[in-house]
Amino acid sequence: MNSLPTPNDFGMMLDRLKELISKGDTELTEEVSQILFENYALSRNELLRMEDSCLALRNRNSSLEKKTELLESQLRTTIGTYKTDVEIFQKFCAASGMVNKLKGLNEVPELLDKLRSVLHIERCAVVMDRQICSDFPEQPLPTAIFKGYMRFIDATLCKGENRLFIGPVSRMMRPDIFFADPAMTPESNGSCFAYGLEDKFHPGKLLGLFSIYDSDPDRYNPEMATDYLEQFCRTLSSSLQDIINYQRTIRLREDVEKITRHDLKTPLNAVINLPHLLAADEEDEERKNILKMIQDAGYKMNGLLSKSHDIYKMEAGIYEITPAEVDIVRLITRIRTDLEDLLLNKNSGLLIQINGETVSNREVFHIKGEELLLFSMFGNLIKNAVEATLADQPISINLRQDDETIRMEIHNSGAVPEEMRTKFFSKYSTSGKKHGTGLGTYSARLIAGVHGGDIKMKTSDLKGTTVIIELPATL
Repeated sequence: MNSLPTPNDFGMMLDRLKELISKGDTELTEEVSQILFENYALSRNELLRMEDSCLALRNRNSSLEKKTELLESQLRTTIGTYKTDVEIFQKFCAASGMVNKLKGLNEVPELLDKLRSVLHIERCAVVMDRQICSDFPEQPLPTAIFKGYMRFIDATLCKGENRLFIGPVSRMMRPDIFFADPAMTPESNGSCFAYGLEDKFHPGKLLGLFSIYDSDPDRYNPEMATDYLEQFCRTLSSSLQDIINYQRTIRLREDVEKITRHDLKTPLNAVINLPHLLAADEEDEERKNILKMIQDAGYKMNGLLSKSHDIYKMEAGIYEITPAEVDIVRLITRIRTDLEDLLLNKNSGLLIQINGETVSNREVFHIKGEELLLFSMFGNLIKNAVEATLADQPISINLRQDDETIRMEIHNSGAVPEEMRTKFFSKYSTSGKKHGTGLGTYSARLIAGVHGGDIKMKTSDLKGTTVIIELPATL
């Protein structure tokens, strides 16, 4: 291409050819004509080659444009699918989160209502095996006798690791079992996803059924992906199993404790009542005191039996408080009387203050609460304070109240040992007490909790120890 003459050269050669023709120089005319013809042929061939190249480039460009359009379309489809999958994933994550928060079978109906809203489901149901729920007759979920219906359930759910059905309701055997609704029959329109909630401790045994219904016969079909649904059902199955086992454990523990208390209280009645009968005819004062000590020990044991049951209920979050108006000044005065010997040994005293001002026993400070529990809470905390205070140093109790909070501070001059400061309210934590159980401050915090409040502790070698109880002004 670079050897071809330029247009200017062609022009000059044409002018030369014309000149030679006019002069009649045949030999030179033929020579120049040959050169012009050869250059024309080369130029024409090069032009045709360039046209072919341009046509190929246009075709290639057109092909690339089509491929680009196809790729853009596929990319838009992929992005749309990804966004849809993310939205579905997020919905099932939210649904699984709600399932993981379940604490009782009585919360399942509310969960199903939320699922209908979150997953845009027309209808869903959980049906439990009646035999498994026989221990919980008060639970609100529908039940079915699975043992009698297993041939229908097996005929509907596929075999394998995940037992499920997906497709039109017309292909289900006894859909009324899956929805606990006699109106659901194989003649019903629509489609369904049903899943057998397996008992993980007894493979092959179902503890319940989870089913979803839609009036569109094509909404749930065998070709659709069900990974998220299956994972959700496994989470639901596991949570329901944990709830059932937990509630069974609670019931079993309650039954054992009832039996234990009953079996212990029968001989305990003799420990409480016989010393009273023997003391009536006893003239020796020392023996009377011994009999009284035996009787007091019986009363304390009886109180501990009752208290242990209350602590268990508080730990389980099932204790129901019965509040009444309680005079804290009178209650602390009773505790001071019980601790009189200990106070004398310490040469200490118990000062009651309201808003920083020392008060007499005739003053009142009312709060709403359960008197026996408050007596136990203050008794434990005040006894701890008396035992910990330095000799000849008083224990002060300051009571304050505003519109929202009741604040009670118990202060003593002793400091909590370093190793106890981080576990002061922990269960079974005790230090320096030969017969300590480590339940005093632990039960005190539980009692404050059931009253809607809390307890904190501040301690230092210089300022002593202050236990702060904060309760709501109203219950």
